[in-house]
Amino acid sequence: MKDKYKLWVALSLLIVFGLGVTVGIFSEKTYFNRKKPRPQQRQEPFPTLGVISKELQLTPEQEAQIREIFKRSEERFEAFRKEVHLRVKGLSDQLKTEMDSVLTPKQQKKMQEMMDNYLRQRRKDSSERRNDRPRSQTPPNKGEGR
Repeated sequence: MKDKYKLWVALSLLIVFGLGVTVGIFSEKTYFNRKKPRPQQRQEPFPTLGVISKELQLTPEQEAQIREIFKRSEERFEAFRKEVHLRVKGLSDQLKTEMDSVLTPKQQKKMQEMMDNYLRQRRKDSSERRNDRPRSQTPPNKGEGR
């Protein structure tokens, strides 16, 4: 009879030990070895004129022509950015006007405070992302390498 109890105790200890090992492995993989999400990898910036010239072995005439193409494109991109900014601002103003027609003055004030807080947080987050960017990934200043 004593041997039967010893066998049960031994088997119980083995089962408990096995469960402990299993739970330990599972919890380590689940909780302790969590991989931190990798920051999004930035796409390589468009090559500068210097890089293009070197890689393609451009002649001085080709380099001058490409420089002019870059200059014209930069002007077109800037005009496009301004146009998009104005259109977004117009849509935003329209949205606010339509919402204000539905809200009470008290609600309008509260909504404006909510939007101000949201925009303030967005600017703060944006500046933090810019400051956290490694120097090697910071795009060159305008005109650099051109």
